[in-house]
Amino acid sequence: MKKIVKDALILFAITLVAGILLGIVYQITLDPIAKANENAKQKAYKEVLTEADSFEVLENMPEDDKINASSDIDFSKDKLNEIAVGKKNGETVGYVITVTDSEGYGGDIKFSVGISNDGKVLGVSFLSISETAGLGMRAKQDPSFKSQFTSKSAAAESFSVVTDGSASEGNASIDAIGGSTITSKSVTKGVNYALAAYRLVAGK
Repeated sequence: MKKIVKDALILFAITLVAGILLGIVYQITLDPIAKANENAKQKAYKEVLTEADSFEVLENMPEDDKINASSDIDFSKDKLNEIAVGKKNGETVGYVITVTDSEGYGGDIKFSVGISNDGKVLGVSFLSISETAGLGMRAKQDPSFKSQFTSKSAAAESFSVVTDGSASEGNASIDAIGGSTITSKSVTKGVNYALAAYRLVAGK
C-alpha cells in the first residue's frame, strides 16, 4: 500500500513539474509565435495591395448571413475572417479581405484578396491550403491561375469557372486548373465572396 502511495506521489510530482515546464515554454513562445503570425499576415496584405504603406483592421465587419443575402451566389460554405483597410499617406487605397471557403478538395482554403477602391481584384495570397500536390496545390504555386483574377480589364461583380479554356481578358471567366476543377471553383467562390463583402463595406 505504501509503495502504491509513493509511486502515485512520484507520478503526481512528475506530472506537476512537466505541466509547469510546458506552461513556461508556452509563455516564452507565445509572443514570438504571435509576432510571426502577424508578420506573415502583413506580408500577405502587402503582396495583394502593394500600394498601401499601412493596414487598419476593420472592427465592424458585415456578418456572413448579410453577405450571403446580398448575392445570388450561395456563400453558405464561405466565412469572412478579416477586413483590413489599406492606407497610403492616410488615404484609403483599397481593401484586403481574408476569407475561408470550405469546399476545397482537401478541405478549407483560406486566403487574402486585395481589392482596389473601384472593386478590381489586385491579388490573391494563400494563407492555408491542403489540396493535392501537383494538382489543386497549383492554385497557390502556379502564378498563372491567380493572375487570371487580376488580368481583367474592368472590375467584375463575380467570376465563374470554365473548363474549356475559353476565359479571356474580356470576360469574367477563370480557366480551371487541369484536373482540379473543385479547387478552382472553391478559390473562385472565395474571391467572389470577398468582392461581395467589399461592396457592403465600400457601399458599392
